Amino acid sequence: MELRPDQFQRQVETQPLARCYLLAGDEPLQVLEAADALRAAARRRGFDEREVLHAEPGFDWGQLASAGASLSLFSEKRLLELHLTDKGPGKPGSAAISDYAKNAPDSTLLLILATPLAASARKSAWYKAISKAGVAMYAWPLPGSRMAQWVEQRARSNGLTLDRDAVALLAEQTEGNLLAAAQEIDRLALLHPNESIGAAEIEAAASDHSRFGIFDLPAKALAGDSASALKTLAKLRAEGVDAVPITWALVREIRMLYQAALAARANRLDAMLGKIFMPPARKRQLGEAATRADPAMLAELLRRAARLDQVNKGAAVGRAWDELVTLTLGLAGQPPRASCLVSNRFQ
Repeated sequence: MELRPDQFQRQVETQPLARCYLLAGDEPLQVLEAADALRAAARRRGFDEREVLHAEPGFDWGQLASAGASLSLFSEKRLLELHLTDKGPGKPGSAAISDYAKNAPDSTLLLILATPLAASARKSAWYKAISKAGVAMYAWPLPGSRMAQWVEQRARSNGLTLDRDAVALLAEQTEGNLLAAAQEIDRLALLHPNESIGAAEIEAAASDHSRFGIFDLPAKALAGDSASALKTLAKLRAEGVDAVPITWALVREIRMLYQAALAARANRLDAMLGKIFMPPARKRQLGEAATRADPAMLAELLRRAARLDQVNKGAAVGRAWDELVTLTLGLAGQPPRASCLVSNRFQ
């Protein structure tokens, strides 16, 4: 079966566990939280051992069948996690996953974690095999119309009461970035326990909150102010902000600019901007940048971002902050280079 993220946690808590799960999507927070919910449910049901496989290039797909068939040394039940790269499983992996799904043992629970999948992957044989044998959940980006509802529900679950203006302001500030919104809600819950929060408290929290620079960074880069954007990036690193949310903020902006640049070249920019939920000033900034941007360069930045995602996960060797400099400069209009000329400021 296929489930939405808002259905998933209730399903794993109240229904018998399936033998196979696929969690993927464009929204990392929902994928991560769904995986955590499944792991917790599996532990409660006696799946006490966990084995993790990373399907990197050159991965031996025979390991999947072997892991499913082998007996656990320490537990009668085992959770087997398979982490896919952004390229998906490929033909050998598709066949291996399909075969596993058809013969999945009761004593092993398979959890497949994937990055955003192309439409062709979501129609593939392996995807359908997992959906048929178990559960597939795909986390789509929340449209602007649902962002405020998500913020309000998230705040309520953290014991916060936000008035309508506070909900709207926080939704606007985080602009569809659920990870950033969740972090801000967690922080507000610590600052204002058992209080009703209005727009003034949201603004005050943002004004002295170093991580607000995560939202300020892509805006400065999009405006072409590379020097100011790099200063913001350096400040974020000095303050100990993790590279992961910064990556997602930059990637979200680069992806949106790429789509807008393509729309501009097809004379569809106004129609495209009309479907986006964001303040008018931000729309104007995005539209102006789209008319200047080179789609080919932005596509290369997105490929670099996919590599950076692997570095952030520890699945590839690299220097995350150097790559963040490259993404920042690229968003500001400077072509990506093989080596970052300003990386020495992050030594």
